[in-house]
Amino acid sequence: MNRLTRYVSVGVGSALLLVASSLGWYALSTPPVENLPLPPELISISSAEGQQLLALAESKADYAQLAPHLVAQARRAFCGPATSAAVINAARRPQPLATQASLFNAAASAVKSEFAVSFSGLTLEELAAFMRAHGLQVQVVHAGESGLAAFREAARATLGEPGTFLIANYDRRVLKQAGEGHLSPVGAFDAKTDRVLILDVATRKYPYTWVPVSMLWAAMNAIDADAGQTRGYLLVATGTD
Repeated sequence: MNRLTRYVSVGVGSALLLVASSLGWYALSTPPVENLPLPPELISISSAEGQQLLALAESKADYAQLAPHLVAQARRAFCGPATSAAVINAARRPQPLATQASLFNAAASAVKSEFAVSFSGLTLEELAAFMRAHGLQVQVVHAGESGLAAFREAARATLGEPGTFLIANYDRRVLKQAGEGHLSPVGAFDAKTDRVLILDVATRKYPYTWVPVSMLWAAMNAIDADAGQTRGYLLVATGTD
């Protein structure tokens, strides 16, 4: 190998190492605080209107159960683990409580490792398997195989009953938000305004948000390129020990 070739090889190797280091830092670091504004179609829970919606909503049992256990996702692709930890803690109340790190036991890591999730997140099916690994009963509903009316009824029934939970997998772009695929639990349903409350685990980016049911349905009906099918939602219940 002549000197020029060696220099080129060293240069290429250094560039690749720099790119790998940058990608690793991005995937494994804590997301920055952004506090992005919501589009006019969406309503923050912290607003007067958002608080009134919560006060008047009939189906809101999940909000009270989940609120004490909700924490911001620890990494950029950790919306799945953050959602899982909140739902597992609300449903099963394990001692000690589950964290985004402790969720990766042998059974969950067999679904997808912590390292892999840090870079590519979880699909709807992977999240379901991940939560089953922690003893929960999970029904997967892809939007392309269901309908808006069925989702609305599932939200009304599930969010009004303690011990059952609803997780949405949606494309942020349809909600006119920054980002792409995302996972978060849903905390309440207001039939009068036909809105659901998304308990967004990316709290450094967006607040808990009231979203029109039809708009969320469209966002769940988007294709997840990693899964090769539409996004959708999970219906979660406590399993037997």
